[in-house]
Amino acid sequence: MKANSPERAPDWSIWSFAYATGNLPHDFLSGSPVASNRGLVPVPMIVSLLRSAGDELVLVDTGFSDGASMTGRRFDDFVRSDALIARFGFDPADIRKLVLTHMHFDHAGNLDAFPNARIYLQRAEYEGWCQVIAEFGETATGKDHWAFSSLNPADFSALERAMAEGRVEFLDGDAEIAPGVTCRLAGDTHTFGSQWLEIETRRGPYALAGDCCYTFENLERMWPPGYIQGNTWNMIRAFQRMKAVAGDDLARLVPGHDIQLFTRHPSATYLGNPYIEVALAEGHASLLDRFATASRPAEEAL
Repeated sequence: MKANSPERAPDWSIWSFAYATGNLPHDFLSGSPVASNRGLVPVPMIVSLLRSAGDELVLVDTGFSDGASMTGRRFDDFVRSDALIARFGFDPADIRKLVLTHMHFDHAGNLDAFPNARIYLQRAEYEGWCQVIAEFGETATGKDHWAFSSLNPADFSALERAMAEGRVEFLDGDAEIAPGVTCRLAGDTHTFGSQWLEIETRRGPYALAGDCCYTFENLERMWPPGYIQGNTWNMIRAFQRMKAVAGDDLARLVPGHDIQLFTRHPSATYLGNPYIEVALAEGHASLLDRFATASRPAEEAL
């Protein structure tokens, strides 16, 4: 950079990939009773990849290692997250920063596939689940027990191995983990210490919600989902923070499990797994152009 030249504003490409698809009641996602009696809806399980204008990579969540679910039904079109991003030309060994939005099994499994990554997790999330495991782990850890309905205690073994290697950084609230990438604590909402991400791009900031928001409808109606393990009032407050970033039309929102992701954002399918190109940093090649079997611009899909 030349002397006295202005620093470039942070700019990130954002892609989200469906590594599996489930099938759940609509009110599980968008809330009861407003979404009750509306049948089942396909539910994408996603991981997201951020790439800076300077080519730093940040992975958000890791998915799980197999296709089992809390209902006993196996997920469709499952592929491990490391294999999935490799399909798009990204080496899992090059992931140096990894954000876990929370410790549920569909977000925090498969950690061993990213051995070079520094892991960012809210301290409240880790300590809250440690207490649950200590309190209930002697009697029940299966998916038929509500406390463990979305948690695999075995995932803590992988996390603690990474802790022993000095690769885990616990966050105590909002924290910028890379220029233009800020983790936002949503304490006692979906889980003890869930977090979402605010990401700066040349088109404005984006809210990558994790499970702090399942669907666009959650924010449109300010209505929490049917399944949470925290305080619904706190979740509404987190909704307000996310909407302030995403805009009133939610054009800059990536909710955690909404099939509408693939109609509201530019999308394609590659080798059976849909993905979206949420934002593209200046100078980056579009994955839609390189890996598309069914591509459509978001404005045409609405």
